[in-house]
Amino acid sequence: MAFVIIPRIILEGEVDAQMIDRPDYQPTAYDDDWEDIPASGPVPKWIGGALVPLLLVSYGVICFATGHGVLPGHSGSMDLYGVNSTALGLASMSLGLFLHCHYFWGNIFHLSPWAVLGKIMSLIVLIGSLGYLIVHVGVFGR
Repeated sequence: MAFVIIPRIILEGEVDAQMIDRPDYQPTAYDDDWEDIPASGPVPKWIGGALVPLLLVSYGVICFATGHGVLPGHSGSMDLYGVNSTALGLASMSLGLFLHCHYFWGNIFHLSPWAVLGKIMSLIVLIGSLGYLIVHVGVFGR
């Protein structure tokens, strides 16, 4: 048996207030779902949106500049050189951009649409660069 929910609209054109009322949702760092509003306040905004992305982007720039990157692992680390180092740097920079868009721009109301666009674009680059690393290093062993 299927139920159909039909919204109740007042004839004058006003939408019923109970229909658009959303429960107050305040995510914390432990239940952040990465697609809705981020945890608000100065700590998530400046640490998660500025400090951590700055560290990730600076590591990516170092990988670009030196042509050498280190991928930490459980039993040791893997040294990457050349194009693999560039892919690691690009992945690091796109992860930093994702965190910046989510925690910094997401906490500024009028920049929220740009935060979503930035997160989508950074995830496309992140998936591409990590996919390249997985195939090139993990499968082909180069």
